[in-house]
Amino acid sequence: MKSLSRALMVLNELSRCGRPLTLSDIAGAVDLHKSTVHRMLATFVEHGLVRRDEANRYVVGLGALELARAAQGQAGPGPLVEATLSKLRDSTGLAAVYAQPRGGQLICTALAERRRGIDPSVVRPGAMPARPPAPTTLSMHIAFPMHATAVGKAYLAHRPRAEVDRFTSRAPFPGYTPRTITDAYALLRSLARTRDRGFAVDDREYAVDLRSISAPVLDHDGLAIAAVGVAAPARLSRPDDLRRFAAAVTAGADELGEGLLHGARTDALAGRSA
Repeated sequence: MKSLSRALMVLNELSRCGRPLTLSDIAGAVDLHKSTVHRMLATFVEHGLVRRDEANRYVVGLGALELARAAQGQAGPGPLVEATLSKLRDSTGLAAVYAQPRGGQLICTALAERRRGIDPSVVRPGAMPARPPAPTTLSMHIAFPMHATAVGKAYLAHRPRAEVDRFTSRAPFPGYTPRTITDAYALLRSLARTRDRGFAVDDREYAVDLRSISAPVLDHDGLAIAAVGVAAPARLSRPDDLRRFAAAVTAGADELGEGLLHGARTDALAGRSA
């Protein structure tokens, strides 16, 4: 219980200051050794309660905002996410997903299903029996492999280089279809293309008859805090359609980033004035 109390002291200090703090700042404020505080912060970052900027400073993450919403009796990512996904679904005719980091994975936390649903006969798992299976439908709370999905690549492409390096050190990655990227260098090239164009593409890399497009939801430091995307059966995806989907997805991601950060700033100001 003592270690939990100390961890909460660290989180409270970040919340109280309302600005990015260095490891030394936090350790000094809570009177704990830097190595102890660093381990606590790493766990908070992993679960989205704290985020780290490019200068290696720490600030309260949007995961803490969700805890605050839960305390108010509001479940889920919130009305802004739900409205954006519904708008994406209606403008593209496709299922729209919102994924957030949870425990070192990227988890689907909100979903606007296609009006008639995705045909399971179209979205088939990768036919490689010794490899992990891909899902036959999109569903809530599934974990997206970051190397094999558009949401994963969109998120990873806009994370700090040290985090990307840790991820690519796990290569070779599991394959889901013959098109899955399993090599670290190939993944790094794909992430560079994603950063250049502002969105990621999964071209039958996770399921043999599925294409998806995703864009990162960015914080004010340009780091991904989530990803939003749409998925289409490959037989329905023409080049013109993919360009249209990409424009809709990037616009939705920008809208979410601006809205979520505005909400976080508003809540922080309200908390400090209370």
